[in-house]
Amino acid sequence: MIVEMNIARALFAPRSVALIGASADENKHTSLPQRYLKQHGYTGEVYPINPRRSEIMGVPAFPAVTEVGQPIDHAFIMVAAEQVPEIIDDCCRAGVRCATLLSAGFSEVGAHGRKLQERIVDMARDGNLRLVGPNSLGMVNLPAGIVLTANEVLSLPKLPVGRNGLISQSGSLLGALISRGMGRGIGFSKMVSVGNEADLSAGEIGAMLVDDPETDAILLFLETIRKPEALRAMAARAHEVGKPVIAFRLGRSPLGEQLAMSHTGALSANGAAVDAFLADIGVVCVSQLETLIEIAPLMVGRKPSRGKRIAVMSTTGGGGGLIVDSLSARGVEVVAPSEKLVEGLKAKGVTIGKSPLIDLTLAGTRADTYGTVLDALLTSDHCDGVVAVVGSSSEFRPDRAVQPILESGWRDNKPLAVFLTPQADRSHALLNSRGIATFRTPESCADAIHALVEWRSPRALPSRGALVAAAEMLLAGHEPGTVAPSLAAKVFDALGVPQPREVLLPVDGHLRPEQLPSDLTYPVVAKIVSSDIAHKTDAGGVMLGIADPDELCQAIATMVATVRQRMPKARLQAIQVQAQEHGLAEALVGYLNDPLVGPVVTLSTGGVLTEIYRDFAIRPAPVDEAEALEMIGEIKGLAPVRGYRGLPRGDLAALARAIVAISQLAQVKAPSVLEAEINPILIRKEGEGIVALDAFLTVGSHTE
Repeated sequence: MIVEMNIARALFAPRSVALIGASADENKHTSLPQRYLKQHGYTGEVYPINPRRSEIMGVPAFPAVTEVGQPIDHAFIMVAAEQVPEIIDDCCRAGVRCATLLSAGFSEVGAHGRKLQERIVDMARDGNLRLVGPNSLGMVNLPAGIVLTANEVLSLPKLPVGRNGLISQSGSLLGALISRGMGRGIGFSKMVSVGNEADLSAGEIGAMLVDDPETDAILLFLETIRKPEALRAMAARAHEVGKPVIAFRLGRSPLGEQLAMSHTGALSANGAAVDAFLADIGVVCVSQLETLIEIAPLMVGRKPSRGKRIAVMSTTGGGGGLIVDSLSARGVEVVAPSEKLVEGLKAKGVTIGKSPLIDLTLAGTRADTYGTVLDALLTSDHCDGVVAVVGSSSEFRPDRAVQPILESGWRDNKPLAVFLTPQADRSHALLNSRGIATFRTPESCADAIHALVEWRSPRALPSRGALVAAAEMLLAGHEPGTVAPSLAAKVFDALGVPQPREVLLPVDGHLRPEQLPSDLTYPVVAKIVSSDIAHKTDAGGVMLGIADPDELCQAIATMVATVRQRMPKARLQAIQVQAQEHGLAEALVGYLNDPLVGPVVTLSTGGVLTEIYRDFAIRPAPVDEAEALEMIGEIKGLAPVRGYRGLPRGDLAALARAIVAISQLAQVKAPSVLEAEINPILIRKEGEGIVALDAFLTVGSHTE
């Protein structure tokens, strides 16, 4: 921990800085860090490094960092990528503790850049040097006035200081968030552009902010996930000390995900898996950039709560309607006032309706009326949070409805969010100065409330399942690739997922009824067995409802001919025959070792239409039964087997046990499981269990 604290000081509060590649040309970005350090009052030593200059901006320059001859805490590197290895070597020999690389041209540009990045990381590790970046725009410590960045927004003469820390994978967002926050009285404590995270990751730097007494909330602008375990550990510690971690993730559309990947050089991954991972580790996830700026006061000092009922009050029907509509669109429950609340206010001379929107109209612009209603809502047991909406008076007469908000007992009660319908900069700044969350748009306000009610505590992953060892024995020694369906079925059976009896027949288009096993129970299902075919139905490799031996022989001949026509290069190993099962519904349970966040388990409706409806739930694996039941509750397509309108209930407890069992593939080692799926799992009536009808499983190497 002492080493890491030294790194935190070298990163955020260096006593000396070397600017490698510094320039005196004001038209170049490489001149900005030195100008900003001086402009914002940095009192430490600054050493410009440029072999062609003896001084820069009146400060003596040196040809190399090794020539300075004084201790250097932090080096800011601004040279071409191919020059960086030599510079890293110099920094290591000079005893520099931390270096930020503005330089681009590393993992984000392809294979050559990745090799170069790996090389400098190895060099830095050997030299006891920690790196931020490459592709980083630097660091800002606003309380200390240390501005070590090339972001042009930092040329502003006065920068707002606040208590929100920011870690961003986009360098330009540092300046954008500073400028956007200024207009509403929102400032920051420490801000870091982490770039490619070749060495120091968002999680490791976030851990420094967890220990920072000047930071109350940690904001993340993410384009991808690197070092997920460091992020998980940071989020857990932040939860323990009561500092919310709030994230906005770029790449929520397919095109946005492609742009994020091309920018960061990250592996492609399932965006839903990233969102599930962040929620699972206790990170508050927002969907709008505006929300990331505004939400922190709503979360600071609070813990996740089970309560999700929101009350809305307003001085303007239109403004309140915007909030109610936006909340409802996000599935947030907006509750009408209780009879007790209505009668209590009536006794105080305030009459309100029983609509979900408490519309005070012009009467609400009186301070005593607005304050009375707000205090009643904040102490009422019929709701778990309050949105207070103020119209034009917030800009022209803040004493009428804004002042009562400032005087309310919100801090000791439930969460309070404020939406001001006009620009109202003065009121926004005033409310923010008191730690009250204010929002400029109904969408960002609703986004913040939705994030609040969906916020959960970090989940501890379950311990190793008792049946995992049996699955490992079945897979021991298996070569990387797709596992034979019969072996995959045995693995799932070993984990506790019931499998139907099967018979394997040769791939023979001329089978005769007398050659078939005599103990088959008809009707049966016939499926092609091929490690080259992931989707049997698309290849014509599934035949249902086969009534007798003659029909089975004909079905096999037809199926083999169809598959060979559609996929002539596929190797056909066998024909799988099973009794045709019946149940109430079908589900798909899938497992994936996601390249960014690690193992995840997915549940959706089963069958061939799964990918069309996109009706799924996803969690980091493994899960326990409570989490599995929560996943089942999220699937709209499984509503009928949850007893919708009196329909027969399915055996959801058995389905939950199957989800838990499949999620334990995350604990299988040597070889690791890369991907697995059961589609469909047939859900029988309550108490009758489930059965897995088709299993797919691939493994990696023994070292993955």
